[in-house]
Amino acid sequence: MGERLVAGLSGGVDSVALLHLLQAHAPSLGFRLSALHVHHGLSPHADAWLAHCRRLCDLLGVPLEVARVEVRRDAASGLEAAARQARYAAFGKTEADWIVLAHQRDDQAETLLFNLLRGTGPSGAAAMPVARPFPGRRDLHILRPLLDAPRSWIERYAEEHQLAWIEDESNRDERHARNHLRQSIMPQLRERFPGCDAVLARAAMHFAEADALLSRLAEIDAATAIREGRIVVAELARLDEARARNVLRHALKQAGVTMPDSARLQEALRQACGAAADRQVSIDLGQCMLHRHRGQLWLAPKHPLAVDTEWRGEAALDWAGTRMRFDRTRGAGICLARLEGKAIWIRPRQGGERFQPDPKRPRRELRKLLQESGVPPWQRKAMPLLWCGEQLVWVPGLGVDVAWQCREGEPGLLPKWEG
Repeated sequence: MGERLVAGLSGGVDSVALLHLLQAHAPSLGFRLSALHVHHGLSPHADAWLAHCRRLCDLLGVPLEVARVEVRRDAASGLEAAARQARYAAFGKTEADWIVLAHQRDDQAETLLFNLLRGTGPSGAAAMPVARPFPGRRDLHILRPLLDAPRSWIERYAEEHQLAWIEDESNRDERHARNHLRQSIMPQLRERFPGCDAVLARAAMHFAEADALLSRLAEIDAATAIREGRIVVAELARLDEARARNVLRHALKQAGVTMPDSARLQEALRQACGAAADRQVSIDLGQCMLHRHRGQLWLAPKHPLAVDTEWRGEAALDWAGTRMRFDRTRGAGICLARLEGKAIWIRPRQGGERFQPDPKRPRRELRKLLQESGVPPWQRKAMPLLWCGEQLVWVPGLGVDVAWQCREGEPGLLPKWEG
């Protein structure tokens, strides 16, 4: 069987033409084709767009998958960015080898201009590549086969093949920055600089080459500056500022973190390398935190405030943006018989707790046990502790208190924190 291609189908002219082209070439090229429509629910016409996509796929004989997503209208990143994030989250759940998207040359030019106005570096100026891996999945790639085709060519193709498409009314709303570029700025540029779309798309290719060289340089520097996913501060400080920032960007990109603006990145580098050795450094990068600990920089997710949560026997539960599992065991973990009929709570650290995971050692302050285990300070604050009444029963990474440990053959409970 051939590779699995899933075409993103919005119902607009670009995606309709793309699906028609792919369907026409699937037999000769030997790939399996289906379509995915993401239903954002933002427009009053969203259901009509879905119905249109169903009719088109029925006509072409292409299987259609529908992903319904929720988009926060009050997202700090803006409605467009929130919708895009939800859309790509849906793409990431698709069983496929390739997600095929209908971006074309005009989109490429607009993206380059939009990113330049945001003060982007070479990575953003490189705009959209024809093909790239899907973030977070090694088995999935994104393909944009129409990037060299102008919008006029695609519209002419759709008209010649008598294809029907829908018009998204939000594309005319110039309150959105990208729409303002498309509706007002780009027409003026085309009038004053004919062929500017092709020129801007070509410039994006040059930026892509520069970005590839910077990425290769970052990989060379990262070989000594990054160990086990953490940045060694001493190695970072040996580099000049431009190369150090390049390594930091590389680490953020590898972690799938949205790139902060240049000012925040520069401040992160200054604090990481310049603060006194005994000072605890934590830098807010927007999507995550950058912590300095024992001469290394750690990237850590930002979690919501933890609250006390009662465990009622669930196999898993959400806790402060993380996940906890409770596996049933025998002869390991917490003695289940001791928990029966008692209130079990998951609580964040408050300070002053005492714990004894080893029968050969005395009960000690939890703070000191965690320090000796090398648990970073921010993880100590975020970790869930399991309590039965006033007794601390279990601590992630340290295990079960000796008073609650299972004996051989006894039914047990083994909590696991996916922090």
